[in-house]
Amino acid sequence: MAIWNKIEQLLNNNNTAQYEVIMLADKDGNIINTFGAASNIPIAAGEVSGYTDVHKFGMVNGSAGTTWTTVWSAADTIATKLYPWETAAGTLSVVSSSGDDTDGGAGTHTITVYGLDTSYNEVSETFTLSGATETAEGVVVFHRVHRAKISTGSTNVGTLGVFNGTALVAEIAPEMGQSQMCVYTIPAGKTGYLTRLGASSSKNISTIVSLFQRPHLETFQLTASAMALYQNSQTIDFDVPLTFAEKTDLDLRQLGAANNVVAADFNVILVDNPV
Repeated sequence: MAIWNKIEQLLNNNNTAQYEVIMLADKDGNIINTFGAASNIPIAAGEVSGYTDVHKFGMVNGSAGTTWTTVWSAADTIATKLYPWETAAGTLSVVSSSGDDTDGGAGTHTITVYGLDTSYNEVSETFTLSGATETAEGVVVFHRVHRAKISTGSTNVGTLGVFNGTALVAEIAPEMGQSQMCVYTIPAGKTGYLTRLGASSSKNISTIVSLFQRPHLETFQLTASAMALYQNSQTIDFDVPLTFAEKTDLDLRQLGAANNVVAADFNVILVDNPV
């Protein structure tokens, strides 16, 4: 059993004197949180070996409609509204809509892209921007992309697009400094535990927000209970976390009226699989 000393801010094992129990373990001894955000402090601090917290967040601004739409900022710019999961693995390039986002310019100088390779292992690569001129392709092969954020320079002036060939796979909206995309894939050698799901919608608009999963080599399927929103917000804290095997794709989607703005996020705790 893992216990958290609130006074000393330390994680301790097998000592119940003057401590608060904050976690439960599964049948294999893996720690699974059930007591809220405060109890995840040791994981967030990197003090629990083999455990990592992943927070994914995104927003759809005005592109909602009568078809399911992935909650990510680029939904306005792609025809299908859903994230382009089927893009083949490849090297990436980056371009801005502003000439200020360039090495030595007034905006962003470099960004780092995070994702998985063809073996579903975590990879990243940093790109030096050239304004409205697309960068040369990188050297790292990405099979999945789940985040991009500024590394050096100031806040991005323009929209930063990350491309795999002609497919837009990540976007940083102007002045945001980081991508907003509610998609994620569980890396190889890990199991994901969904602990929290939240969403909000704009005024006078009805929206349904649901999490879809695609286990490896299967098809997307509804995973979590749909959140029905009407100019409000909802949060689901899972007392018993939902479990996702390695290589599972997660896609948070919304369905609502046109001209809707939806923001959403979720937390997944990654646990190293036994060797």
